Amino acid sequence: MSKFGDIIKDLLSSTDKEDVTHSKENEREAIETIVKEVMAGNLKEAEKIEVMNQPEDGSAGQRKSGAREARPHAFVVMPFGQKEGFEGQMIDFNAIYQNLIKPSLEEAGFEPFRADEETVSGDILTDMFQELLLADLVICDMSIDNANVFYEVGVRHAMRKRGVVHIQAGRAYMPFDVFNVRTIPYHTGDDGKPDPEHLEKDIQNISRVCRDTWASDQEAVHSPIFNLLTGLTEPDRQALRTPLATGFWREYNEWKEHVTIAQRQKRIGDVMLLTEEISNPLIKEEAIGEAGRALRGMGRHALALQQYRQGLELNSENMEFRRQEAFHLNRLGKVDEAIVKLENLLQDDPSDTEAIAYLGRIYKDMWTESWEKIEDEDRRLQEAFDASHWLAKSIQTYLKGFYYDLNEYYPGINALTLAIILDHLAERYDEGDDPEIQEIRDILPNLKGTLEFSLENLAQDEASDYWILVSLAELKVMVADDPREAKRAYKKALTATRKNIFYLQSSIEQLNTLDLLAMRPEYVDAGVQVLKDEIRRIRKEEPEESAETKDKETESGRVYLFSGHKIDRKTQSEKRFLPEMEKEARKRIDETLAKYEAGGNDLAVTAGAACGGDIIFIEACLERGMNVEVHLPFSEPQYIKGNISFAGDQWVERFYTLRNNDKVNISFQFDHVGNPREGDDPYRRNNRWALYSSLLEGIDRVRLIALWDGKAAMADRDGALVGHMVEEMRRLGGYVEHLNTTKFDYWQAEGKVGAALDKLAGL
Repeated sequence: MSKFGDIIKDLLSSTDKEDVTHSKENEREAIETIVKEVMAGNLKEAEKIEVMNQPEDGSAGQRKSGAREARPHAFVVMPFGQKEGFEGQMIDFNAIYQNLIKPSLEEAGFEPFRADEETVSGDILTDMFQELLLADLVICDMSIDNANVFYEVGVRHAMRKRGVVHIQAGRAYMPFDVFNVRTIPYHTGDDGKPDPEHLEKDIQNISRVCRDTWASDQEAVHSPIFNLLTGLTEPDRQALRTPLATGFWREYNEWKEHVTIAQRQKRIGDVMLLTEEISNPLIKEEAIGEAGRALRGMGRHALALQQYRQGLELNSENMEFRRQEAFHLNRLGKVDEAIVKLENLLQDDPSDTEAIAYLGRIYKDMWTESWEKIEDEDRRLQEAFDASHWLAKSIQTYLKGFYYDLNEYYPGINALTLAIILDHLAERYDEGDDPEIQEIRDILPNLKGTLEFSLENLAQDEASDYWILVSLAELKVMVADDPREAKRAYKKALTATRKNIFYLQSSIEQLNTLDLLAMRPEYVDAGVQVLKDEIRRIRKEEPEESAETKDKETESGRVYLFSGHKIDRKTQSEKRFLPEMEKEARKRIDETLAKYEAGGNDLAVTAGAACGGDIIFIEACLERGMNVEVHLPFSEPQYIKGNISFAGDQWVERFYTLRNNDKVNISFQFDHVGNPREGDDPYRRNNRWALYSSLLEGIDRVRLIALWDGKAAMADRDGALVGHMVEEMRRLGGYVEHLNTTKFDYWQAEGKVGAALDKLAGL
C-alpha cells in the first residue's frame, strides 16, 4: 500500500504551476481508479494503470492514451445563468450543464457543446442554426418556458426526424404542443444546482436515454412533427452547410488547409493523422472523402481503401464511399469483391454513371491482364483479339454510363479509345461476321464527334482539371492527323498536374497499352515523351540519366521505423539504458538492419531524435546511405532541453551533426499538423504521426525496431511511449523487431560480477 500511497500523496501535493499541467479532474479520476484497484486488492492491476508523468520538457502530457475515435456531436439547448422555476425557486442552469448534462453526454460517448462555449467571433445565430440542423443529437432542457429554448426545439423538430432528447426539472406539466413528448426528469437542490443525493442516478438516466436514442434504428422517428406528417422528408445534411457558420465548420476548414498542403508535399502521415483526429462525425465524413481522394492522388490504394471503409462505418449509405471502396479493391487485385460491391450499388441506383464506369474499368483490366505480359508481339496481339469478349463488355459498360449522362466525359473517352482498339484488332484478325464488333464500329463516328466537341469546349475553361485536358490529349492520340497535335495537347495538360507524378504515371500507363498493341506509335511516343520529361523535371533528374538509373532510384524499398529508450538519467532509480550499453545497442541495431540488407534505397523514420536509441539508430542508418525522416513533437530548443541536453553536451553535438546532414529531414509537429487537441499527449500523437508517415508502400513494407525493456509501467514514461508505438504497430498488423535491453550482455556481466562479490563477502 505504501507505494500507491506515495503516488497519491505526490499527485495531491503537486501544486506548483510548472509541475502540474493536467486538470484536477483528470488527476482525481486517475487517483480514484488506483485507489479502487488497491482497495479491491488488485495491486497488479493498479500497477498497470497508466498515470503518465509530466513530460520532461515541461509541455502538457496526459494520463490516458486518449481516444481517437470520432464521437457523435451533441448540441445542448437550454437557458443560461440563474432563472426562476415554476414554484419560485431559482435554477442554476450553468451548474446544471457543467455538473449534470455535460457529464451525462460524455458518459454516453458524445462530444457536448453549448452555444456559450464558442469563443470565436462570428454569426452566432447562423452557428446556432447549423448546430440545430447538423448535430447528431440535440438535448433540450425544458424546465421553464423559455422562448429561445422552445423556438430552437421547434427548429430541430421541423428539420430532423431523429436525434432529440428532452429533459426537465421541477415542473408538473408540459405545454400542450409538446405534452406527449417523452421528457426525462432530473432533480435540483435548494440552491438550484443538481441535487447531490440524486445526481449519480440522474446522470445515468440521461446518459442511458441519449445512448439509446443515438443507437436506435436509422429510420426511427423522434420528432413529433415527422411522426404526424408522414410525407415529410429531411433535407440533405450537406446541403445545409453555409460558410457563414464559422464556428461549426472551423474545424473542417483548418483541417482542409493542413491536408491540402500535405497532399501537395506527398505527406501521407499528415493526411492520416489529421483525418483521424476530426471529432465531429458530419465533418469527419467529408474529411474522409477528401483524405481518400488525396491518398488516391498519391497512388496509395490500400490506405485510401482504409479511409473509405472507416467512412462507411459512419455512413453506410454514402454512395461515393461505396464507389471508391470498389475502385480501390479492384486496384488492389480484389476483383470479385469489387464487382460484387459495384453490382450491389447499381441495384440501389442503376443510373450511377461513376459506378458503371468503374465496372467498365474492371472488365478492361480483365482483358488487358490476359495478354499484356506476352513478349512476342504477334502472339500478344492475337491473344488480345481472342480475349476481345471482355473488351466488348467493357466498351458496352462504358457506353451505358456515358448514355446515362452525356456530360460525364470519362466513360465516353474510355469507350471511344477501347472501340478504336477493337476496330484495330478486328481489321487484323476478324473475318467480318461478328455482329457485336460491327455494332461497335457503327457507333464510332458519332461517338468520336460528340466527345471531340465536348472535350474541346471543356478544355477552353481555364479551371479545367488535369483529367479533362489529358482526356483530350488521349483523344488526339487516337484521331489526330499530326503527332504534333497530341504533343501540344499533352503539354497543355501538364499545366493542371500540380506536379503530381501519380497523375503523369497513370497517363503513361494508358499510352503503354496502345504501345503494346502497336497502335499509332508516333502519336503514342509523342505523348509518352512529354509525360516522362515532366516527371524528370519534377524529380530534378538530368536528361542524360539512363533508364536503368531511373528504375533503380524509383524502385520501392523498405521503411525502418524506430522507437527506443533514451539514455538513463543519473537520478533514475530503475536502470534501462545505461551509457555503458551504447556500444551493444549500436551492434544490435546494425545486426537488425543487416538482416534485411537495409541500404540507400530504404527510408528510416523516427518519432524523435533523443539522446540514446534515436540518435544511435539515425547514425547507423546514415552510414548505410539511407534517408531519414525525423518527427519532433516540439520546437528544436524545447526538444533539446527536455530530451537531449540532460545526458551531456556530447549528445547535443551529435544531434546537431545529424540535423545538418543532407539526408536527414526534420519535421515539427506544429508546422505540419498543428497543435494537439486539449488532453492529447504530444508524444503519443508524434508516435502516430511517425507511424502513419512510414506507410509509404503499405504496412507490409515497414519494420519497427524497438529498443525497449518490454515494460510500460506508469512511472516510466519513456518505456510507456515505446510500448505505445509497439502497440500501435501491432494494431495495424505490422512487424516488430524487439531489441530487449534486459537481455543485453551488459546485464549478464553485471550479474556475474554481483555473484562474485557476494561469494567474496561470504568468505
